[in-house]
Amino acid sequence: MKSARERYKRTESKSKRAVNIKFGNILFFLILISIIGYGIYTYIGLSKIKSEDPIKQSNSDYYLLSNQRDALEKTLIVFEEEYNEKERIKVAYLYAENKEKSVAVLIYIPGWVEYTGLEKDFGSSIPISTFRYAGDFLQEGRGFEYAIWQFEQLLGSNIDEYIWISSSAYSIFSEKLGESSGDSVYAQYYSNGFKVNQEAFMLNSFVSKLSWLNLITSSPKFKGSEAVMYSSLSTIGNVVMRLKQIHESTISLRPFLLDLSGAEYLAQQESLGGVGISSYIDTDKYDTVWRDFIDGMIDRELEKERVRVEVYNGSGLSGYASQYARKIRNSGCEVVRYDNAPDEQEKTQFYVPKKDDFTNSLGVIFELFPGTYEIVEGRPSFMTTGDIVIILGKDIPTVYAF
Repeated sequence: MKSARERYKRTESKSKRAVNIKFGNILFFLILISIIGYGIYTYIGLSKIKSEDPIKQSNSDYYLLSNQRDALEKTLIVFEEEYNEKERIKVAYLYAENKEKSVAVLIYIPGWVEYTGLEKDFGSSIPISTFRYAGDFLQEGRGFEYAIWQFEQLLGSNIDEYIWISSSAYSIFSEKLGESSGDSVYAQYYSNGFKVNQEAFMLNSFVSKLSWLNLITSSPKFKGSEAVMYSSLSTIGNVVMRLKQIHESTISLRPFLLDLSGAEYLAQQESLGGVGISSYIDTDKYDTVWRDFIDGMIDRELEKERVRVEVYNGSGLSGYASQYARKIRNSGCEVVRYDNAPDEQEKTQFYVPKKDDFTNSLGVIFELFPGTYEIVEGRPSFMTTGDIVIILGKDIPTVYAF
């Protein structure tokens, strides 16, 4: 039989273990509650920075943002700054990533370069920094919509989502978390990082300051700070998480950085009035490089279809065939011919002899034509060889017009 002394020691040992377990549980819950509490405090602090979607409010997101979700994601990121009491675009980026293939490209677009596609409205090329101001000048309140549209025109491709960091939001984040600038330490994140302008790394510098630890410890600094970010993402939390995802993907994938400030992508022309020389983006040079990457980044199912597209302009207005052919090619579909149609026609038509063979290709192309169109399972009256033949009608200017 066990002695009373042994039974006492065993009972005492069990009591100590129970106390230790209870104390450990209490400590764990206290730590958990503290983390949750500080997380809520952090969220409250950051919630002063609002997230709004101006293009959704005007219903133009249907025309400007892709509604088709596939493996290839394209995010436009714009930073604004205040200059002469007006907001202007400091720099913009397009991050394109195919998660299934683990490949990505980052496009750096400095605000000081010019775009030559707006002569009809302004008589000459305009700096990218003025895109939003130009839109508001043409029609008050549509500056964001116009700017995003022009970025898509410039790049010849649609986007899935956008993040627009206003000058006030950028100023507050810089004040509370530290200034962001190009730093060559980020060159290692890119396959060609040591061959580009180091100012292109500003995005990395900005997002690196958005670590959770930094945000938590800095949250008291945001108290009383109010600003707005504009984004297709619903909340500031989603914006931060998307930026962090892009940063983490950059580190793991080492994408190619397509630097549009480089001389190989620029052409020069005499400024309006003959004073000075302006540098503008040569879209042909850009397209050549972009297409080398997009062909390897498109969705696998789209890649298998190997579609061949022809585009003909029957609208009676010049330039539409080349414009849409460029967008289709920059979206990963091969364009074998574009030209004027033999005759003008009222309505845009898609001729697709074997519709079921090109489901994914049609999905990509339809994203570029968000208006109404007619699908014909056959071929047009004139000679064509493409798998998909598009004849642009007189209705094409109404697909999206600013």
